[in-house]
Amino acid sequence: MSLWKERLRPTDLQIILPQLLLTLDRIRDQAMPPERRLAMLRSIKDQVEAVQKGQLTTVLADRSRRSEAVARGLTLEQRLGRSWCNNLQRLHVEMGQPRYQGNARFAVYREWTLRQLIGGYSRVIEGAVLSELPAPGGVWRSLHELFVYLEGRDELAGPAIPVYQRLSAGAAYKRLLLVGGLGEYLRADRIYREVGPSLCDWAVASELIRLPGCDGDTRYLRVDVGADMPPCRYRSESSAAASLWALKPPREFLDATQRHTLRDDLRLETV
Repeated sequence: MSLWKERLRPTDLQIILPQLLLTLDRIRDQAMPPERRLAMLRSIKDQVEAVQKGQLTTVLADRSRRSEAVARGLTLEQRLGRSWCNNLQRLHVEMGQPRYQGNARFAVYREWTLRQLIGGYSRVIEGAVLSELPAPGGVWRSLHELFVYLEGRDELAGPAIPVYQRLSAGAAYKRLLLVGGLGEYLRADRIYREVGPSLCDWAVASELIRLPGCDGDTRYLRVDVGADMPPCRYRSESSAAASLWALKPPREFLDATQRHTLRDDLRLETV
């Protein structure tokens, strides 16, 4: 069995993580044809995923040391996840250039890249929720930009890309909005473990509304696609920001979360 299919030991991570970060930095900074960038990223895919899947066995899994982790800044695992996604997003845009349209081979390459990109964002965002730490800076902005980019090219209404079983890229995005919305709650890790199996179905049933007139309506999640932040419940304030959208989850999601305490509610109670 390959090393990358096994659980990595802490000593393995100490060696592999810095090497992967250096490799991703070199790939990012070099000018090269998309096919070469694709080949280089594919060559390290298994290593990156093995590290990301094992990140919650690190100190972040110890809730008693959470404040220490916050003070220390991004972990190497978080930096790796952000760098991996940034590289894939660049490749995805490069392969979408007009000169590659109609090229069947590049269509396959681009679908692979999009699958990996959404999977990478999923691991980063889910890891943040489970560890109750903010996602690395820039991750939410990049995810929103990816969705707006795909929407602008009418790629969300086309053939579904099987990222999560039969879900389209649009449904995968809505699923990550639901996951990110859990971060508002105390013990978000516990809520995620309770509702995780239902999130794919709830994402399909969710409605993403552009420029909604629903300020203050707690049935909606507020999504600012122009900001580097996850969705949040609507509050009493209103906003006319052009980048402000809303996600209307199904009743089941609202019922599952309303049994838990929002972090802001606890802060107000202790003031």
